Parts: sequence; C-alpha cells; structure tokens
Amino acid sequence: MKKFNDILCVVEADDSSIAAINKAVTLARNHQAKLTVVAVVEKPESLIHFVKSKKESERLFADYIEKKSAALDAFVKKHCKGVQVETNILAGIQFIEVIKDVLKNDRDLVVKCPNEEPWFKRLVGSNDMHLLRKCPCPVLLLKSEMTGACQKVLATIDVSDSPVEQEKKNRVQQQLNRQVLEFSSSFALADSAELHIGSVWDMYGEDFLRHGAFSQMTDESVDKYVEKARKEVINKVDACVREMSSYIGKEAINYIQPRVHLVKGLPAKEIPIMAEKYDIDLIVMGTIARTGIPGLIIGNTAEAILEQVNCSVLAIKPEGFKSPVSAR
Repeated sequence: MKKFNDILCVVEADDSSIAAINKAVTLARNHQAKLTVVAVVEKPESLIHFVKSKKESERLFADYIEKKSAALDAFVKKHCKGVQVETNILAGIQFIEVIKDVLKNDRDLVVKCPNEEPWFKRLVGSNDMHLLRKCPCPVLLLKSEMTGACQKVLATIDVSDSPVEQEKKNRVQQQLNRQVLEFSSSFALADSAELHIGSVWDMYGEDFLRHGAFSQMTDESVDKYVEKARKEVINKVDACVREMSSYIGKEAINYIQPRVHLVKGLPAKEIPIMAEKYDIDLIVMGTIARTGIPGLIIGNTAEAILEQVNCSVLAIKPEGFKSPVSAR
C-alpha cells in the first residue's frame, strides 16, 4: 500500500482550509509521516509606491509576516492536536513557492483546498492549475465542504494504445495506471470507501471505417472489429485489477472489492459523467501530456476533466517527471 513520508499542507489559516488541514493530519497520523503546514503571502514590491523608503517597506512586510505567522500557529494549534507539525510562511507566487519547497524538502504529497470558487470552474490559468501542471509530487485538492472521510473513490486509468503513440509513452501510461490504482486503493482502504475503477476507450479509425468515402468494410465487419477491440480493452483492465493484489494484497482486494466501469467515448466527456453518476468524492487521476511541452504535463484531456468535475481530486505525475520550476 502507498505510504507517505513527508506531507506539505498549504492553508489560508481560516475556515476555507479546514478540509485540507483535517485530511493532512489524518494522513500524517495514519502514515506516521512528517507534516509541514505553510501559508503563502505575496512579496511587497507594490508597497514601494505607498511608503517613503525601501526600509519602511521591509519593516511593514516583516510586521505582516509576524502577524501571519501568529495566525498560522494558532490555526495549527487548534486543528492539529496530537500531531507534531512544523509551520512556515512562504513569500512569493504561491505555486512557485510551494513547488520550490517540495523540491528542497523532497515532499511526497501536497494537500490544499482550491483558491477559486466555484471549485474548478475558473481553475485554468490559476495558481492551482499551475501547481497541478508543474508540481513533481502528487497534489490533493480538496473541496472545502469535504471535512470527513471519502465515501467513494474513482481511479481513472487509460489502457488504450494509440497507433500514433510511441512505445515509450505507452510504457509511461502503464506505469502511471499502476500508480493511480495504488494511490486510490490506499485512500479507499484508509477511509473504508467504495473503490470504483473507470476507463474510457474509443475505437481508433471507427468513424472512417463506417462512413469514409473509400471504406470497403460492411457495418457487420466494423462491428466485429470494434467488439474485438472492446474485448482487448476489457482484458487489459482486468489485468490491471488482478495486478493490484501484488502490491496491496489479496485480503485488501477482497475487502474493497473494486467496481469496474468501462465506457466507450471520450474521457473528457465520460469521466465527469461517471463521477456524477456514482456520486464520487475523490477522483484519482494520472496527468500526462501528449505534447511533451514543459509545464503542460497535465494535458488537455486532464484539464478538461478538472474543469467539469465537482469533487476532490488527487493528481499524480509519472515517475521521473521534472518540474520546470527550479528549487533555487
């Protein structure tokens, strides 16, 4: 089962972050992990226009940091009873400072509530989306209303091998599928939650074969072709589920009894529908881009899903991902 060793919780030191601090404390206790709670403030470059000198600006900022630190300590004391916690105030652009902290201290999980409301509707381009794109460790974004345990967890996996994909990328996706299943089963076991495994597939070239001007195949032949592909997808998903017992154990598999949902269509459309249909509390998803552009690792499909779902999300990067943000 996946184990966390060093957890970073990002808060606002008010009621909007209670879900994040509660979950971080629970995870730290269950995993016997180190927990650090931070708040991020902007640097006071703009203050220079309103004060007489740089020295005065620095003094005002130091006073501000002191007040923020006191508020953070009080917040932690109230919500982190029975757990040893370190606190810190970071200054700068939130996602950059959080990622720098992750890199410097080798954190293996970031927990926070989203900055924007309503939920992910305006997330694209925000600090949270930048964090999801560029943070090297998993990021758990929690709905502020989620103050208790998860009831239903959805693990999203991709078992389709596109002919235009390179073999190396397919191997990365397979490894990412395993990570998703490992993380999702860990959360489901910890909260005694239902585990749902969702996979969306589509038949490459089906539309051309059915409606293309130069296609010679009958509808019956295309149906057989599609059915063969569907069975191959089913076999791959079943293999992924069977493999779970090797890293979480047969007893754990028998206990959570994952429910598998295989849907034909486009992931950006079907995953949000699946999440709503089964009343999912937490989606665990891998984020891997097809473009290879640094900073866009999350990919268009994952972003489209995040903009539509109305539940908490655990986003996972593939092993070996290097953030475009430097620790310096």
